[in-house]
Amino acid sequence: MAKWEHLPIGQSAGAPPAAGDPFGFAWEKDDTQHVVYRGQDGQIHELWFRHGGLLGSKSTWEHNPIGSAAGAPQAASDPMGYPWEKDKTQHVIYIGTDGDIHELWCRSGKWAHNPIGNLTHAPDAVGNPFGFAWERDETQHVLYRGKDSAIHELWYRDELLKKVDWHHNPVGQLANAPAAAGDPSAYAWEKDKSQHVVYVGQDGMIQELWYRDKWGHNPVGQITGAPPAAGTPYGYAWEKDGTQHIVYRGKDGQIHELWFRHEMLQKVDWHHNPIGQLTSAPAAAGDPGGFAWERDDTQHVIYTGTDGMIHELWCRDGKWAHNPIGQAANAPQAVGKPSGYAWEGDKTQHVIYRGKNGQIHEIWMKK
Repeated sequence: MAKWEHLPIGQSAGAPPAAGDPFGFAWEKDDTQHVVYRGQDGQIHELWFRHGGLLGSKSTWEHNPIGSAAGAPQAASDPMGYPWEKDKTQHVIYIGTDGDIHELWCRSGKWAHNPIGNLTHAPDAVGNPFGFAWERDETQHVLYRGKDSAIHELWYRDELLKKVDWHHNPVGQLANAPAAAGDPSAYAWEKDKSQHVVYVGQDGMIQELWYRDKWGHNPVGQITGAPPAAGTPYGYAWEKDGTQHIVYRGKDGQIHELWFRHEMLQKVDWHHNPIGQLTSAPAAAGDPGGFAWERDDTQHVIYTGTDGMIHELWCRDGKWAHNPIGQAANAPQAVGKPSGYAWEGDKTQHVIYRGKNGQIHEIWMKK
């Protein structure tokens, strides 16, 4: 049976403590995994890992002060990061102390800074931004909540004849969507040739903005009769399953799921699933994260419970189960929101979080 293990990756890499929540991801083409966070010095830091080579070098986590290395301004938000597989680059986005969106990006080991909010003359941001690469479309996207409470998008495509490849798009206004009460989450659904943005409206309900040739709005919380949200939702596509998913913490403290599959014979394709209640899982103390593990044919939701420990809800063949993975790995208690991801090439899944001492921790499992 697969076993969960704990690693104090911040401490082992000699990295400084975090001032906010970390975000982790695997870069499949580069055969690496990465964790980005805002340090107590206000700068963006990275922890990264690659397995040792054929000559017997050790597999260890390394620290990289990427904000300082790129000469980037200090952060006023938590960062998030993503790889752009087709472009052979990785990207980190955050809000600077100037209220603008900033990008750190890396190709061939060299980091650079790009003030993309300023370049596009986009309105100032509040909260935490979210970004992703849309591989099929050969574009990258950054979503954020503006000071006007509307959802905004910055998007990029290589355009040889233009001086600026980044563009601003007021997607909330374009879709006539309600104002946001919190930060957005976003993802591409490659198989569906669409992109999606999810957030909580000022009525407490989950809202979706989606794009295929043009932007539209969908009040998915209201459509499904789902309970109001207490925090920031997280969305992702499960490509192999042909579904998309939104997970969030309800005002009842339980984890809830909204999920979608194209169903020709039904009027409503979105469904609500009280997955925390179904699995008798403990209540959540913060917002969840989620991801699909394509190779394993499973999906996973991770969160910090009211006991301070990391918990997992996971699903195969439509059946949800609860796993107290923090306790199983004998890991220390968490504060804030964890981040989780599958590393498909490595046949592993990973959960990253900030401990009470400010250090970054990893819980991981190999199939």
